[in-house]
Amino acid sequence: MNSNYDLIANVNINIESPIVDETSFGNLLIVGPGPATAPETAPAVIGEYKSLKAVLDAGWGANEPVALAAKVAFAQTPTPYKIYIAPIQVVTTGEGNNAVETPEAVTATVTRALANHDWYVLCTAGVEAAQYPGIAALVETAERLFVYTELNFNFSTKVGSITNASSLYRTIGIFGKETSAQAVASVPAENNYLHVAFAAAWLNYESGTETTAFKELRAVNPSTLSDAEVAALEDANVNYFTTIGNKNVTMIGKVLGGEWADIIRFRDWLKNDMQARLANVFVNNAKVPFTDAGIALLHSAIRESLTEGQNRGGISPDEYDEDGNLVPGYETSVPTAGSISSAQKASRKLSGPSFRARMSGAIHFATIVGSMTYDT
Repeated sequence: MNSNYDLIANVNINIESPIVDETSFGNLLIVGPGPATAPETAPAVIGEYKSLKAVLDAGWGANEPVALAAKVAFAQTPTPYKIYIAPIQVVTTGEGNNAVETPEAVTATVTRALANHDWYVLCTAGVEAAQYPGIAALVETAERLFVYTELNFNFSTKVGSITNASSLYRTIGIFGKETSAQAVASVPAENNYLHVAFAAAWLNYESGTETTAFKELRAVNPSTLSDAEVAALEDANVNYFTTIGNKNVTMIGKVLGGEWADIIRFRDWLKNDMQARLANVFVNNAKVPFTDAGIALLHSAIRESLTEGQNRGGISPDEYDEDGNLVPGYETSVPTAGSISSAQKASRKLSGPSFRARMSGAIHFATIVGSMTYDT
């Protein structure tokens, strides 16, 4: 390069790298007992596995709960790129001949796992149903989801493994038994991990592009349910897996609290995406001034996130009503710098930006009315 240019101009160019958001909304975590026979190298406290072989190589036996759950996960189509496993750690108390090894409380494993942001849905394997309420209570405090197979549902009382379920908006139950007596013997052991199939199949879709219902599952059997049993499950917001026509699909798609699970997931994604975009504004600008121009930078990031939400299908597109009036998919509002008090400017904290967005939702049922006439 000709250095004579330095005689008239000194140019330095910095490459700004944006914050890379590594939060996942598409990975599942399996929590369960570690290998029955301790391998030479203990599995990672939270390990990443890209195949069933990798799980077996880590020390789990093919018929152990964690391995069966992984088998079900990797049986789905498309196959998950990876899953995470958090083995329940063994705690040693005492010394020498008095040493006693006992598994830690599963809630301790879950608490530790919640510090990791590589996964979004937690599934258990080989964990007693009595532990589900404690796990649900922990996950409800985080922006994650807990999915379990419901094997204790009482159709008379409409209550399953978790009582007081109506307050749980991050917990998903899916019924996994065969109620037809003659078919019970044919239910495979893999049906204990129906929730893993449910999560793996659902998470293959990007947040906003999907509905949680109508997902085909592999390696697990559907339930044969009467109309009364279906009604009981739906009243309790417990999902189920059954045959529709010649397809075996998941039904309902709700959390125990009654909200659509895909809406909860999309809300989590949108919040995270918007926060990441706003963070990039602050990081990649030497200063975001408390002026209309500075507020506009933040406003632009908010709108970019909402537009991406539209592109994904979680937020409705701009539409028109029957009178031809525009009905926007979202609307935003930010204050002008002149309307903000000196005290607020001195705090360097902007409050006032807001948005309203219309969720696009999904169609799960259709009622069609038609008529037929004779030719005249």
